[in-house]
Amino acid sequence: MDPVAELFPRSGEIAAAMIARCAAEIPAYRLLPASVLEGDLVANAAAVFELFLTTVAEDRRPTPDELSLPIAWGAERARDGLPLDAVLKIYPLAASVAWELVDGDRLALGARMLDFLGEVMPRVAQAYLRERDDLDWEHREDRQHLAASLLAGRPVRRRELAERYDVVVFHLPALPASAGSRAATDLFRAVRSGLDSQVLVTFKGDGGVLLVPAGVAADAVAARVDEICGRRCTAAAAHAETRSDIPAAHSEAVEILALAENLRRPARLYRLADLAIEYQLAQPGPARDALALVLAPLEDHPHLIDALRAFVTSDYNRGEAATALNIHRNTLTYRLGRIQLITGYDATRPADARHLAAAMTAHDIVRQNG
Repeated sequence: MDPVAELFPRSGEIAAAMIARCAAEIPAYRLLPASVLEGDLVANAAAVFELFLTTVAEDRRPTPDELSLPIAWGAERARDGLPLDAVLKIYPLAASVAWELVDGDRLALGARMLDFLGEVMPRVAQAYLRERDDLDWEHREDRQHLAASLLAGRPVRRRELAERYDVVVFHLPALPASAGSRAATDLFRAVRSGLDSQVLVTFKGDGGVLLVPAGVAADAVAARVDEICGRRCTAAAAHAETRSDIPAAHSEAVEILALAENLRRPARLYRLADLAIEYQLAQPGPARDALALVLAPLEDHPHLIDALRAFVTSDYNRGEAATALNIHRNTLTYRLGRIQLITGYDATRPADARHLAAAMTAHDIVRQNG
């Protein structure tokens, strides 16, 4: 079978393998948000690979118009703060992945691949350098690497660095499908450029990490992120008393953020004190399991669990809970009565309400953790 015809339908699969290999072998790419790695870069790699296959099938060189998009994508990596060697290394590394996945006449295809790289890489380098000249690139790259070093616990001796930091982790708000695949990437870039220069910004996976120095209010920084995003983000903060405490503070903030999201708390900035009871209940143990079992009889009645959740979330306000559920207040009262009948706990009595609220937290955590 013609290798080109065989490879075209596999371009997405091969592109994903290319980017996964590059992220594993080029450390700078691991500083990019997941939206870039799993979205933009995979799409870009697939498009470049398909362009290569097209030129092979038609036995010609790529035209300047066809090369304009790969060149523009290479320049974007300058805006992401990646060094030029990382930007260029991705091309031969991606080509080696494609080579390994090709069946048939590899030699002929390999020769064409080298020619294609010779066309693309110099133009990407030129576009990258032009873009970098228009940016405060060295400052941006330096601060991103500073943040990565501090989060990794590596010693950094810089006079301008604070000794104490709040570590803030956040996830972008869910974006509508109509926003397009680049929307999250553009938001991350806007956040990075829109914050106070004292705040160090980097990305880990699908979230952002902010190192907010003492003297700058973490709440104000989180509010600025919300403003840039146009809606509230779920975020968590933990304090590092010294720079060497930053990795531990980051781990704590990540746990708090995961807990807030798993428990479906409203989007806002959380600290450990805000979720202290929930954090304690999240620790495995017989008490957590016993509390989770309180709601086990309701597993076959999800509408009753939803009613209890709405009642607790509304601070035990029947009117607000009924409105949130889009049901009549009397219907909510009936469902709360059913919960009492099945579990033995009355959500309208303070002592039982506290027990049911704790049971709801334990139930959600156990379900989330499998």
